[in-house]
Amino acid sequence: MRIIHNKGVCDPHVHIFNGRAYMFTTHDRGPGQPIFRMDDWRIFSSDDLLNWRLEYTLRPEDTFLGKCEECYATDAAERNGKYYMYFSYQQYLIGVAVSENGPGGPYKDALGKPLIPKGMVDTACYDPTVFIDDDENKTPYIMFVFTCIGKKYYIASLNEDMISLAEETRPVELQPNWDSDACWIEKHNGIYYLTTHEARFATSKSVYGPYTYHGKFMYDYTTDHGTFFTYHNQTYFTYGIPENLGDEKIDPYYRTTKIVYAHFKDNGEIVTDEFIKINGVGQYDANWDVIKGEWYFAASDGIYKKENKDGFELRGIGNGSYLYYQNVERMRQNAPIELRVSNGNDKPCTIEIRENSPFGAVLGCLKVGSTGGFDRFETFKLELENTYGTHNLCFVFRSEAEEAARFEDFRFTKVRP
Repeated sequence: MRIIHNKGVCDPHVHIFNGRAYMFTTHDRGPGQPIFRMDDWRIFSSDDLLNWRLEYTLRPEDTFLGKCEECYATDAAERNGKYYMYFSYQQYLIGVAVSENGPGGPYKDALGKPLIPKGMVDTACYDPTVFIDDDENKTPYIMFVFTCIGKKYYIASLNEDMISLAEETRPVELQPNWDSDACWIEKHNGIYYLTTHEARFATSKSVYGPYTYHGKFMYDYTTDHGTFFTYHNQTYFTYGIPENLGDEKIDPYYRTTKIVYAHFKDNGEIVTDEFIKINGVGQYDANWDVIKGEWYFAASDGIYKKENKDGFELRGIGNGSYLYYQNVERMRQNAPIELRVSNGNDKPCTIEIRENSPFGAVLGCLKVGSTGGFDRFETFKLELENTYGTHNLCFVFRSEAEEAARFEDFRFTKVRP
């Protein structure tokens, strides 16, 4: 499902700052352009991934560039209380702006000249991504460039000031090489993921590479300039598609953005959901056949996804753990609900279904005894005490056991005609 309609929001890079999602984007001018026309860069923010507000617009004339109409992709990072916005002009160069007033700006040109000037490397220079590693120094890196022209990405670590390079740029080896652009670095279970345009991905044990190419992990009409982010213990993939997707004549130069849940399998593969690709994240419908556990909007620390024969289950659930599903629409009054849960203990697990938060009003409560093993899921039913309409549901687990339960999905019993 598209977000932020008819505003030309594209090339999305989402970062979580101060508990809120900030999306740094380019800005397609409008429908009917003969090529990409992008006049500025914009920042949107949201706390529910559904409702986004415009925080700031960085205009090229407020930087060393002056007025231009080829404002290519941007990314952002935080360091020592300051926020940095990296922007590219066409395929030529990369600059940086800084905000001391928070991630929403305003941003000022930090250098008055490019950070990555034209000619620094032997390929085009644009579409930067800034990655902060999880080592002791939280080392920042910038990766950029275009693999179709020169067949290379380049990477360099940044100094503590975030506006100068700490080393010479290095070419990134790809095994085998492939044509793409719009790079992004993600780290999962100690493995570096390099993802690019059209949801292509490669992995490496070093941020510098070499990266081994694995192919595409999802398909849409386009998966333009996709990036990952993690919010409330959930991982998302966000990317661009044409705004008028579905029309007879598709306009590739006027785009919008979509967000889907992303799941990492044990073998390193990335999985997304076809159903969510259509219906969107952060909202649910009581008339859906099933609401999968891994589609949560928020989960307490320690909960993680683990693949099983049916897809994924949720593990790491202990006493006081919770799962939160916001905006569950069209719930019947006193809705009958079914939960798929396993319990391998001889101690029961109590599941409280609360309104809005782990401390909200209790809408229902059920006790899950032993199911004969954590690999044996059973269906448990109860009737909630709720009004008709949209509700935010929070499942809270109580148990004396170290592992309280495992959770697979839930659904609402439909009325038979």
